[in-house]
Amino acid sequence: MIFRRHSRHSDAELVARTADGDEAAFGELLVRHQDAVYGFSFRMLGDAREEAEDIAQETFLRLYQTAGRYQANASLRTYLLRIAKNLCIDHYRKKRPELLDDIPDAPSDETPLDLLEGAITIDRLEKAIADLPVNQRTAILLRHSEQLAYNHIAEVMDLSVGAVESLLVRARRTLRKLLEETD
Repeated sequence: MIFRRHSRHSDAELVARTADGDEAAFGELLVRHQDAVYGFSFRMLGDAREEAEDIAQETFLRLYQTAGRYQANASLRTYLLRIAKNLCIDHYRKKRPELLDDIPDAPSDETPLDLLEGAITIDRLEKAIADLPVNQRTAILLRHSEQLAYNHIAEVMDLSVGAVESLLVRARRTLRKLLEETD
C-alpha cells in the first residue's frame, strides 16, 4: 500500500482516525514522522542502522496500539520522540549498562559552535556525541539535531526545563572534554 501525505489533516485528526482502524491515516502519520523518528534513533544508537530501524518500527507500532489513548496536549512529533527515546534507553540498558552511570557536574555553558572552533570536524563531533552518557546524548540530539525547544525536550525526557538546561550544560562540558582528549 502506498501512503500519501494529505496536509489537510492534522496529526491529532489522523491519530483519532488511526484509533478507529483507518490504515491510510496511520500511513500518513508514518510518512510524516518516520524520518524524524528513524534519524533520532540512528543518532542515539550511534550509527546502528538495523537497531534504529527496529526502534522506529516499534515506536510506530506503539503509536498504532495506543492511538485511542493519545492526548494532543503535546505535538505528535514530541510524543513519538519520547517513545523512541525510551526504547533507545531500554536498548542501552540491555547492551551497555555502563552508559547509565551518574552524569558528572560541569559548570561550562559552551555552545556546539564553540566546540567546532579550532577545526573540529563533524566526524569527530559525531564520535564524541556517541560516547556521551545516554541522557546527555539524548538532550544534545533533541536540541541540536531535532531543534526542539527546551520545554519540548523536557516533555520528551520527562524532566523539568531547569533539569534539561543543566543536562545540556553538562553534555557540552563532556563533549569538550572528549574532543580535547582526541587532540
